[in-house]
Amino acid sequence: WIMSNVDARHREDPAFVYALMDAVIRHVVAKTETTDAASNANTNEAEKEMILSFKQVLKAFLQQGGAIGSKLQLACIYALQVFCYGKGFPKGLMLRWFMALYESDIIEEHAFLKWREDVNDTYPGKGKALFQVNQWLTWLEEAESEDEEDED
Repeated sequence: WIMSNVDARHREDPAFVYALMDAVIRHVVAKTETTDAASNANTNEAEKEMILSFKQVLKAFLQQGGAIGSKLQLACIYALQVFCYGKGFPKGLMLRWFMALYESDIIEEHAFLKWREDVNDTYPGKGKALFQVNQWLTWLEEAESEDEEDED
């Protein structure tokens, strides 16, 4: 539907991808959110499965080459950051989404690392977001460095 009804120049706009990602995040969280601590593992698995169910849609917009693709992936990460900020940074939500988006190849490692270094006051909550995912980002950076060394 999007491809046939939304002009191509809008599909390459970070604001469009931000809005798309925001809609996906809100839908997945609404469907999987629970207050029961005992069902937390099931919730995490359901959340991951739902994220995977949107892989094809998201990748259609995010896998463009070069600077455009990087900007669009960065917009997705900022959408997640702002959503978590609005929810008061629920414990583990940001990290679970980072891991799921990375493991499912929706967002590439360079986008996560660029987000880490990007200074941008437009999107609130960066400090708390970094606090939640910094250890994972350090792991990602080290894993990427090892991959580069193996290639040499």
